[in-house]
Amino acid sequence: MSKSSKERIIWNVKGVWYEACAAEGHCSVYFGRDMGSPCKSFQLFQIIEGKIGNVDLSGVLVINVIDLFSPKFADLMTKGGEGGIYISDTITDEQRSYLEPFFVNNIPGFLLLKKPLGVRVVEINLNQEGNTYHITMPYGEMKLSLTPGGDGKNPQRLENSIFSVFFSDIKICNTHFWKYNDFGKKWEFVNRSGAIADFNLKGKSRKFF
Repeated sequence: MSKSSKERIIWNVKGVWYEACAAEGHCSVYFGRDMGSPCKSFQLFQIIEGKIGNVDLSGVLVINVIDLFSPKFADLMTKGGEGGIYISDTITDEQRSYLEPFFVNNIPGFLLLKKPLGVRVVEINLNQEGNTYHITMPYGEMKLSLTPGGDGKNPQRLENSIFSVFFSDIKICNTHFWKYNDFGKKWEFVNRSGAIADFNLKGKSRKFF
């Protein structure tokens, strides 16, 4: 597909979002509270199906690692933070030509990564054993498990969350650990807040050019 036209390109992405932050208890932003200090976040977008124009994105994995600029809840969506973008090395050149600006230019409009420090195409692995998910890449790693609810079977969920406009079926997780080492940032956390949710986003944009 040519990008010579300045017309807006139709896009849609649907999949699963995996996230861990530096909070030891439940993430304070889910309760509308300020953080004790600017938080950090490791996020994987597993695109189950989706297209940008006619370019199929099914099966692509993308990781955002974010170092927030402000501890204030009110600044979360407006100021966001800085960090790296990592795209699975299974993509084609054509897929990358659309997917990279999608995340670099924050085309969905809600991403917390406002200042990308760089984009790397790397091997990303997502492995599931029961209710536990293990995500690895050369610069970081995350392992999280769904938190069982009162029935001991179904996971705990966040209902009517402020993030429900972007994500659905938000499930609470315990992040056993996550670590990261790139772009001058070196972090390692144990037993932190986590979540898994579904996303189904669509729109039109000229920001691919």
